[in-house]
Amino acid sequence: MRKSVSFEIEISNYLLLSTGADGGHHYISVDIEYKGQSRKLVAYFYDKNDEEKLLKKPHLKIQGDLIDEGMQYSLSLYNTIIVEEL
Repeated sequence: MRKSVSFEIEISNYLLLSTGADGGHHYISVDIEYKGQSRKLVAYFYDKNDEEKLLKKPHLKIQGDLIDEGMQYSLSLYNTIIVEEL
């Protein structure tokens, strides 16, 4: 089992991606500074309503369960919610 930690961050300039499964889901990819290193963060949203907000707001504060499996992999943020639309 992977260990996750609660994580919150303000983001902008993210790349909006989507899947075709279950009617399509949106997720984001963004480069962030994490523990002094430049890392790619991929965020998967808990609620499809939050996914719709991604189309309208370029600057957000998000929160979720962060998993870091090492420098060779992207950071993964699961159960992501939008805390604030900035």
